[in-house]
Amino acid sequence: MAAIAWVNGELLSPDRAAISPLDTGFLYGEGLFETMRAYGAKVFRLPQHLHRLLTAAAELSFTPPASQSLAGAIQEALDASGLEDAALRLTVTPGLAGSATPTVVVLVRPLALPPPELYASGCHVVSVPSAHAPETPLRRIKSLNYLDKVLAQRAASHKGAHEAILVDPDGCVIEGAMRNIFAVFDGELITPPLARGFLPGITRAAVLEIAEADSIPQAERDLPLTQLYAADEAFLTSSLAEILPVASTDGNPMAGCIPGPVTSTLAHGYRALVAEELGLTDDENRSG
Repeated sequence: MAAIAWVNGELLSPDRAAISPLDTGFLYGEGLFETMRAYGAKVFRLPQHLHRLLTAAAELSFTPPASQSLAGAIQEALDASGLEDAALRLTVTPGLAGSATPTVVVLVRPLALPPPELYASGCHVVSVPSAHAPETPLRRIKSLNYLDKVLAQRAASHKGAHEAILVDPDGCVIEGAMRNIFAVFDGELITPPLARGFLPGITRAAVLEIAEADSIPQAERDLPLTQLYAADEAFLTSSLAEILPVASTDGNPMAGCIPGPVTSTLAHGYRALVAEELGLTDDENRSG
């Protein structure tokens, strides 16, 4: 059981996989990717991931293979890896300049989660100014142009934090560099609205569904950074980490316990949702 790459139909060891230096994804960062998690050798919410990628591809005016073909490539790579719990990345570019043949790469690796103590005691985040205006497509799609978020995350790491929180010129929180963000005030779940311009996460959508099913009050509305400082609870969401509680923002600790009751309820609900949709046993549904 080891990492494996599926590159345009060929299964390879990742250290032997290659694409042309003339590929527009390599030359210009023209391309898209999706990061997914497998539980018991099954990918959670694969159709939603593929729909997001294909919708973004249409916005960039290139045509990847159909959803069914991409799903087949993902399953072939996952099966070949022999991994039950895995991190998967699907990358699609338009291919060589002037070509109508896209490049498709599926990378499957052993799952690496944040340390258990971050789930138990929370992570620390710091605010970083956002580099893009809300209307730019780069804020709405998961493109290979990821340098702004890489630099934001690097700045957070230099400050000893686990995640950068992007803040727009209005002083409102947008998202984490690598994850979406939620806050809780007096039992109400708040997350920034899509109008602020950010990538709507697959896990974010699942959390909103769980909150509605559990009758947890929720709203998508502006979240000024100063309000985040005073939140009772806060957490980050992503396909790999699932729900990761926040302990402090810019050194300001959460007002409530960590993880708080709403965070804990949603984390339990998320794992139950994964198990239900993928038909997993308790042993197969091992999470962070």
